[in-house]
Amino acid sequence: MKGRPLLPFAITAIIGILLMVALSFVGLDQRADREAGEEGDTGEEMVIDDPIVAGQELYTNSCVSCHGGNLEGGVGPALNALEGVYSAEEIVDIIHNGRGAMPAFSNLSDAEADAIAQYVLSQSQ
Repeated sequence: MKGRPLLPFAITAIIGILLMVALSFVGLDQRADREAGEEGDTGEEMVIDDPIVAGQELYTNSCVSCHGGNLEGGVGPALNALEGVYSAEEIVDIIHNGRGAMPAFSNLSDAEADAIAQYVLSQSQ
């Protein structure tokens, strides 16, 4: 190796390039599988028995990091005094489309966004 100091680096680079190509093909297969699964989606709306309980769980999973565990605010504004300020429909619109620094959560269904809105409004003081 004394006469060829670049050989280990060249071997490492070739192995890295081969790994990138191989992992790219794995990713393409996963993408095709995911798209095939979306095509089989029936488009049925999620049925929520108790919107307050479901909304609390969805809030905990999606909103608590910005709006706080007790809706007191943090990075995002406080949500504990929305009664009379926003209707459930307006909150659902904000969840889906975002507002200000809040990103849009278009991955939530209308039923899920409505459950979050119902939960937030039920906690308003």
